[in-house]
Amino acid sequence: MSQNLFVDFKGAALIRLMGTIVLMVLLLPSLSFAKIAFSDKDMSDVTAQKGVTITKIALSEKDLDIVTAQEGVTINFGCFTLGAITIAVQSWGDSDGCSTCGGYTSAGWIGASVTMSSNFVGISGNMTIDVGTSGSRTALIIGLPSLSLAGSMTEVVKLASANNLTGGALGTLGTSYMSGVQLSPSGYLTIFAH
Repeated sequence: MSQNLFVDFKGAALIRLMGTIVLMVLLLPSLSFAKIAFSDKDMSDVTAQKGVTITKIALSEKDLDIVTAQEGVTINFGCFTLGAITIAVQSWGDSDGCSTCGGYTSAGWIGASVTMSSNFVGISGNMTIDVGTSGSRTALIIGLPSLSLAGSMTEVVKLASANNLTGGALGTLGTSYMSGVQLSPSGYLTIFAH
């Protein structure tokens, strides 16, 4: 009978040991990769101990993006350059001319060739993409990156008989110039089915 008790005790101990090992294996990933953010209040309650140095550091948004683990997609525009934008022709016209305007009965067009400086449109920061549900609606939520219009745009305004601003009696009316445009988008886009 004492031998059976020993076997039962040994079996129970083995089961407890296996349970502890399984629990440790399940908790190990969350314990080994856990990152904890401390507030200023938390840090003020900490007292220095022998051999321990505590330093308060202000974390930037970039630092927090790295520390905070969450589902979703982040697209970073830090290394993105849009470059110069050139529009060969932008025109508006009247295909039948003007029958009551003293002989100007053929088609006529007005338009411009457009050149923008390489820094005219700037995109920086992060664009985030998440999916969430509020009530009974599920939506795609896109956080917008920073957008700036800092450069300049030049347009050569022309008159012509064709929509590509060629042919006929060509005429250049002048040059249009634009700079100092400011744009500050914020918030996010929410896309859902209807």
